[in-house]
Amino acid sequence: MRSLVFEGDTWKVYEDLRQKDPKMHKNLRKILKEMLRGNPKSGLGKPEPLKHNLSGLWSRRLSQKDRIIYKFDSDYIYIFAIGGHYDNLV
Repeated sequence: MRSLVFEGDTWKVYEDLRQKDPKMHKNLRKILKEMLRGNPKSGLGKPEPLKHNLSGLWSRRLSQKDRIIYKFDSDYIYIFAIGGHYDNLV
């Protein structure tokens, strides 16, 4: 089973989400649990590989406008962004 690694300030965003938007936080927890137990390339949130300068990263929907951006290997799932859009990753 893989482990989660929260990069940058994503842990703070995760904790802030718990207070500010419990519904989205619950959805995020469900997606993370599914990714840890199964294939990070499939499942909830319509996973899709990102392209161009973000190739190697994946995205899943948390809501209509919010996403989780991540990559994975055989041991870890690295969380790079929660919410917002990809523009702040460039």
